[in-house]
Amino acid sequence: MSDKRTKKDSLEVSSQPIQDELAAIKDRLSAIETIQSISNAPAVKKYVEDEKLSVQAKSILGECEEPRTRSHLRTKFKFKSNQALYHHLKPLLEADVLRKKVDDEGTTVFEWSNLFRRLPKSSIKAILGSSK
Repeated sequence: MSDKRTKKDSLEVSSQPIQDELAAIKDRLSAIETIQSISNAPAVKKYVEDEKLSVQAKSILGECEEPRTRSHLRTKFKFKSNQALYHHLKPLLEADVLRKKVDDEGTTVFEWSNLFRRLPKSSIKAILGSSK
């Protein structure tokens, strides 16, 4: 399974005003997530800790501080299949501490969600424990 998205035969329409509006929406959403994470840092930390993430899931979370592809994670943690990797990714995605993103080149990567990323570094280290 490739990390690149497959291109479909379709027509893509784009314009600068649409791109500008999308950028503005992303900026507003990012600001809201920052405020939410800062104002609710203790609750967010408790929420993530209550998820009872496995040692392997915490290791994957620590690795995804920088965007990582599925193939990188499979190689790094020596998983034999995408299903084995997904078993550990699924709780992270469902808990909204990790997000799946398609970069500009069409590659699917996994990275920290804004909510998790904006926690104080001390809280992130406490959550990740010795895996970081």
